[in-house]
Amino acid sequence: MLIAMKNRYKLFILGFLTFQIGCMNQNNQSGTGQMTDENRKVRDFVVDQAIIAHRGTTYWAPEETEAAFRWARNTGADYLEVDIQRSKDGVLLALHDNNLNRTTDCEVVFPKDTIYQAGNYSYEELMILDAGTWFNQNFPDRARLNFSAEAQVEKTNQKAFSFSGLDISGDLEPKNALVHPDIHIFVGGKQYISTLEDVLMMAKGWRLARDNHGKRLYDKIENEGKTTYRFYYVKDENDLGHRPGVYIETKEPELYPEVEIQLSDFLSKVGWNIAEKPSNPKEPFYKSSKVNSGNTNGKIVLQTFSPKSLENLNQQFKGKVPLCFLLWKGDENFLQSDSVSYKKNIDFAIVNQAHFIGPSIGGVPNNYTDLLEPWQAEMIHSSGMKIHAYSFDTEFQTEKYASRSDAMFTNRSELTIAFYKNRDLKSEIPKTDALQILKDLRY
Repeated sequence: MLIAMKNRYKLFILGFLTFQIGCMNQNNQSGTGQMTDENRKVRDFVVDQAIIAHRGTTYWAPEETEAAFRWARNTGADYLEVDIQRSKDGVLLALHDNNLNRTTDCEVVFPKDTIYQAGNYSYEELMILDAGTWFNQNFPDRARLNFSAEAQVEKTNQKAFSFSGLDISGDLEPKNALVHPDIHIFVGGKQYISTLEDVLMMAKGWRLARDNHGKRLYDKIENEGKTTYRFYYVKDENDLGHRPGVYIETKEPELYPEVEIQLSDFLSKVGWNIAEKPSNPKEPFYKSSKVNSGNTNGKIVLQTFSPKSLENLNQQFKGKVPLCFLLWKGDENFLQSDSVSYKKNIDFAIVNQAHFIGPSIGGVPNNYTDLLEPWQAEMIHSSGMKIHAYSFDTEFQTEKYASRSDAMFTNRSELTIAFYKNRDLKSEIPKTDALQILKDLRY
């Protein structure tokens, strides 16, 4: 009897240990790595339920133009989202597609060309292009004269300033900037391909300065075979006081070697690289019913689909600037959305000190692959990372995915704001009227 009891006890212990080892193996297969406490602090530089204005807007105005970014700022978006590419002479551009066909009149302006990649043109050549009329042609129900090449030009009594090479991280003081010699300054005119500098200036409440023909004012500087530009801006008379941050994607980084280094240098020059120049940690996300992300340590968020670019961004910013790894089914690193691939990408993001995962969501109009199913959201959150999903266009998508995502890349900031406010999640800023904002901005 005693021997039998001992044998049963041994079997029990052996079974228990086998069960524990099995559980450990299962956890090792399905569990993810964990963010460090230091990276969690940087993650929290970004407000929860952030409204990320995707390309400014793709719905209400020509994407990534002055019109789109001014509209997004005035709606009360927490961030202006921008894709960066680079001109032939080194200007960082706000441009999504790897060619110019869809959103400009490049085939008319440069009829002899066959490959319309932005990197094949100087910025002076890119300024010839009309980046707004296509929108009116494609979306006649949302067309507006002032998006087109025939846009009205209005005289302003303001002076035009250039801040190129200056720190613009705080409240801008015109006395520190170069004043344009022409006293006759105008606003309005056609939509240009924006520069990254333009986006930061619009986030700070400025707009493009132009001549009486609507052409933007700039100086072209040649020095030892290198071209640089000095751009001029006027204070936006329709600025409402919101100060959004800027959410930057390295777009097609394989086409632009060392673009991450250039981005780091540019952000340092303008005072927006918080890895080198942190903001006051007590600065709130909202102030006096206005967005204030652009004055916090979350003023810049970086993002990429490219594993190599993620590594490069980590090398440049060392986890000290909020960073998002975007997921797209079909990429070489993410051929299918099974749990093994999902875990692999999350762990890769953590190793490279990313703070957010950006999965695509399903639904019209884009019909992307749904990479934010409940189990996928749980896997991301269990790692300590947060979710910045893309891209929200409809109320249906917002209702379906809002509880799984900690922020939304949205083409319709006004819908996202209304959704959050109706659930008492965005009490800091007022509701917004998309059409009225366009009218107030004179579009």
